[in-house]
Amino acid sequence: MLAEEDFALIHALQVRPRATWTQLSEALGTSPVTLARRWARITSEGLAWVTAYPTWSAHGDSVIALVDVDCAGGRLDEVCTTLQADRRVMIIDQAASGRDLTLTVAATSFPELSRLLIDDLQTVPGIVSTRTYIAAQLYTDGSKWRLDALDRRQLRALSRVEWPPGSTREPQLLGAIPDSHMDLVYELSKNGRASAVELAHALGRPASTVRRQLTALLRARALTFRCEVAQLSTRWSIIASWWCRVPEERRIALVKALRTQPRVRLCASLTGPTNFVVTMWARSPDEIMRIQGWLEEQVPSIVIDDVSVILRCRKRMGWKLDPDGRATGEVVPVWPPAT
Repeated sequence: MLAEEDFALIHALQVRPRATWTQLSEALGTSPVTLARRWARITSEGLAWVTAYPTWSAHGDSVIALVDVDCAGGRLDEVCTTLQADRRVMIIDQAASGRDLTLTVAATSFPELSRLLIDDLQTVPGIVSTRTYIAAQLYTDGSKWRLDALDRRQLRALSRVEWPPGSTREPQLLGAIPDSHMDLVYELSKNGRASAVELAHALGRPASTVRRQLTALLRARALTFRCEVAQLSTRWSIIASWWCRVPEERRIALVKALRTQPRVRLCASLTGPTNFVVTMWARSPDEIMRIQGWLEEQVPSIVIDDVSVILRCRKRMGWKLDPDGRATGEVVPVWPPAT
């Protein structure tokens, strides 16, 4: 299990995922050696991990969608195994009701999304039906979610660590990530904290080349780094999603209100009658009802079509998880951007 000092380290890595142990030690008041050992233990137990994936906004044609999946009786595990191997399927959540699975998928273009939905998912053995909600706008996601383990002084200390490198200058845009950089992206998806030397060793190329490519990716904001934590090891053991109809004139006000809520893991507007979804981590079923009441207070005209409670996350941003939500060490890097 995770102790308070573990949560503090994980929170720090959520804020600055590639900070050095020396930089982190200044904020946490613990020696770099102790922090490195602590992180090694945490990751070896699958309790937290740092990953990286292409930044959606850096690839203008990319499309994200949520897909509800109904499975034939007794075939859910078979379906999950198939979907876990597809890098376009970033997240697989097993739901309590209304659908068997909810997938978060990404494609490099709308035609690719169409192929995934029409040609590929429909031929997966065991899938009976699907329902798709295309994200019109993504307001926040799990990369921005934070634990509440650090105080203001510690957060101020971390804010002095420049991230990403060169963030005080205008991004040096790359467009789509070049093919020559994709194997580097794949390695970072497995260990977002890997050093240039470690990456060079894994890729069999000079460290100077890797360092140059990594710097280009970071300065272009082409990658999103994300420190994840095994959910059942936190105080928020339940995932719930509210599928809503929000009047257009109230949408922005609701988004602003949701950005003040630290529990939010996803907030997006959708195409179709159900035009808004918000996902939060909660402590209890009772808290789910309190959150629903809060949503109705923010937008009295809101219509909540469904509340989906997630029983188990099978895959999160390419990482396969065990029944306790711990990382198994198996990673399927998320979608490769088009070149």
